[in-house]
Amino acid sequence: MASQLQIGPPNSGVIVHEIAGSDSVRERLERIVSSYEEIDRRFTAAGGLGSLLNLYEQVKRELERVSFEELDRMTLEIKTLIEALLKMDYELRKVHNLKLAFDARPTGAGNVG
Repeated sequence: MASQLQIGPPNSGVIVHEIAGSDSVRERLERIVSSYEEIDRRFTAAGGLGSLLNLYEQVKRELERVSFEELDRMTLEIKTLIEALLKMDYELRKVHNLKLAFDARPTGAGNVG
């Protein structure tokens, strides 16, 4: 037997939704609770859904304390440092190769005594 959910005084004519019998409502409620419990069970390792949502809020608050400008500035500094280190590496390799070239030359060539 279907019933109607009415808002306002009786006979006001404001009907929001038609509701099926109480068995159907109970079945829907049980499915919803079961689904929620399944989701909560998936997050058991993190302490459950409530704990996970608290962690989410905490991470969100902490991230708000860091500006994009600060991150961009630090990223630029890191890139500049990497470029300087790569230049130093390149120059040291050149010195290494020159040393190998000079060490490979025969010693005493042209020294005929």
